[in-house]
Amino acid sequence: MKVTLINPPSPYLDNDAAYPPIGLLCIAAAMEKRHDVEIVDMTGGNEVDISELRADLFGITCVTPAFSTVKKIVGLLPADVPVVIGGPHPTFLPHDITGIGASAVVGGAEGILGEILADAAHDEMKPVYVGASIPTSVIPTPAYHLVDMAKYEKVAVYSSRGCPFNCAFCSKVWGRAYTPRPIQDVFQEVRQLVSLGFRYIVFGDDDISINPERLMDLMRLVKPLGITFRLNRDARRITERELEVCAEAGCTKISFGIESGSQRMLDAMSKRATVEHNGRAIQLVKEYGVKARAYLMVNFPGETEETVRQTIQFMRETQPDEWMLMAFVPFPGSPVFNDPEKYGINWMSDNWEDYYCVGRGGHSAPCFTTRDLTIEKQAYLHRMLREGLNET
Repeated sequence: MKVTLINPPSPYLDNDAAYPPIGLLCIAAAMEKRHDVEIVDMTGGNEVDISELRADLFGITCVTPAFSTVKKIVGLLPADVPVVIGGPHPTFLPHDITGIGASAVVGGAEGILGEILADAAHDEMKPVYVGASIPTSVIPTPAYHLVDMAKYEKVAVYSSRGCPFNCAFCSKVWGRAYTPRPIQDVFQEVRQLVSLGFRYIVFGDDDISINPERLMDLMRLVKPLGITFRLNRDARRITERELEVCAEAGCTKISFGIESGSQRMLDAMSKRATVEHNGRAIQLVKEYGVKARAYLMVNFPGETEETVRQTIQFMRETQPDEWMLMAFVPFPGSPVFNDPEKYGINWMSDNWEDYYCVGRGGHSAPCFTTRDLTIEKQAYLHRMLREGLNET
């Protein structure tokens, strides 16, 4: 069977080809021993004549702001060939996918690929496929050979799936169950990327330190490779012992989901960290010669001028090396999206193109309102925080 997997463009981003499409590459790796698989990556300005594509089955990945683009792609594909769409948007809003004449995959696809392929072969596609969990030990290494890796600025390796935390702004395709991959599998993937010429790796796990001893083992394996890398960490859990091992192994940057310098806002977001946790983590990382990167969020329900000033003051006091400011978006599947009234939301946009945290040049498009957070007020607070951060 000929299977074509499509990675749609994301024109709202500064660079939609920053990373290779890991999800599609994993699915391709699971199929390519028995099927003819190709990946069509439309990012990075790659112009593709969709109507000229030929396959027995098309698969597309879809994040929420790309839904309209995906809809257009489906309309250009041969009408007699089945299309299946997976990713965050289908996982939480499968009816959107079935409404455009495609089948939706809810959750991860690897465990149900056999069923999807068999149904496609017999022209008996179901409207919705619910992903089945598989042991992380059988998750294949992404099929990097199916794309031009020289196209991408960075590569991300995921050593686990799932996140046990319950931040109110987050939706989870892989659920809350933390499932680590075997360390040797992760190491072999890193080695493969090194052989492809990558000397800098991003470990994309939401928090790679959930199992501290596992992290230490991975660092010991990676150290002899002589590469540098970035980690995402929970500010509450970081220790000097781990920092020392990570820094010696090549860690040059650690990212923290700081979100806000206001404890009231952190509590509203259901973040378990405190302002003190976040400040200590930034300072500790810098003491070990590792750069600290702060991810910040503005306009979560309850945001005010005072909470924005508290975030600016926090950043002035802690001085992280880098920061990225994101606007809050009530993504499908998140606690806020599922229960908007609880968070005071009285309107949410029905234009999915507005649902992105940070776009070109730091732009955002407010897609919700509360009594106090009007569209105009959100634009004002976003500008106030960005200007304050630029002055720190």
